[in-house]
Amino acid sequence: MNLKHLFLASVAVAALTACGTEDKDVEHNWTASFSDFNSEGYWNGCYNADANYVDIDGFRFTHHAESYEWEGVTYGSWYGFCPSRATDNADYSTGNWTEHQWSAITGGGVAGSGTPYVVGFWKTDGGETSCIMTRTDGAVFYPDALYVTNTSYGYYAMKNGTAFNHAFTEADECILHVAGYLGDVRKNGTVDIYLAKGTDILDEWKKAEVSKLGNVDRLVFTISSSDTGQWGINNPTYFCIGAMEYNLPETYNN
Repeated sequence: MNLKHLFLASVAVAALTACGTEDKDVEHNWTASFSDFNSEGYWNGCYNADANYVDIDGFRFTHHAESYEWEGVTYGSWYGFCPSRATDNADYSTGNWTEHQWSAITGGGVAGSGTPYVVGFWKTDGGETSCIMTRTDGAVFYPDALYVTNTSYGYYAMKNGTAFNHAFTEADECILHVAGYLGDVRKNGTVDIYLAKGTDILDEWKKAEVSKLGNVDRLVFTISSSDTGQWGINNPTYFCIGAMEYNLPETYNN
């Protein structure tokens, strides 16, 4: 019997198939138990420079934080992944977005308002080193599907424009690219998930099939955008992962 595992949210799954398997009709709901949040709803360790990763129920997400000083004031910065359960999806276009960068546009995880999800922030000059997801024990897994959406910051920036990027038109697009690796081998290209296609900007949890990647020991996330200038992508390079469906590798032949 092949068990379906759900990552990061409670989602019912029935009768999914993937290459090299028999039909599976077993439901197995799994809910995230991450709870180390501050009063604003995001991970207490987000600005901890010693935290190079965060572990969430069997999966490890890369994380990097550092502090810097500007005109006598100390600031913190981070990239990679940060768990959140923030519900505030208001538009702060006229305010300081850096104080509201941890909210999904949905107002919560796949299981509803206030439930956990993970915010990804891809460092535009970080290549494939910024946002990496593995199992905590380094073992191989077979990803079937990811549930993805925009952060509020990313959504409203593409919708309305900011001082740094223009409002998206029909000619624009922003894409989250998901690559899978097994050892040093990159598996079967990438899966492209549109965070925005023209003026259609993702504002709900989107289920994206990633089973073509096959057995992997890590998933690598990068972003591309049509709104790109001399210094790289202009719109914010954030995304949210709300859930993942995956299977154990011994059930597959690739």
